[in-house]
Amino acid sequence: MIKVSILAAALGVPGTAFLTIFLARRESTLRQEISWLLGIGALLPAWLIAFLGLMGDSTGAPPEKALKLLWMVSSATALLGVIVTDALLKRLRESGREYGPLTCWLLGAVTLVPAWGIALFALRIIGTPR
Repeated sequence: MIKVSILAAALGVPGTAFLTIFLARRESTLRQEISWLLGIGALLPAWLIAFLGLMGDSTGAPPEKALKLLWMVSSATALLGVIVTDALLKRLRESGREYGPLTCWLLGAVTLVPAWGIALFALRIIGTPR
């Protein structure tokens, strides 16, 4: 599960970065929110794979308490990351300066890094539930 998650990130990060660049060149007024959402989409599949990997298969025993805790912390961290980076994006927009699409994409891309790290840590340390 860890390898699949890392592969998804290896494909998602450059893929959405190139898409952001392509759209920015095609449309001179690419909205900052779209670049931010593309940045979130860079790691969303990778985090989701690792996150769902913590649940294990549907026929096995329920996960351990520690695994449940890390599962909840990872989901809360993802939600908190979206809230914080959205607030930062609004603050950048209100500052009056014009920020490029790659800056907004990068802000979106870092949104799920902590949550993904927690999910990968849980998969690595605790192992995939059986």
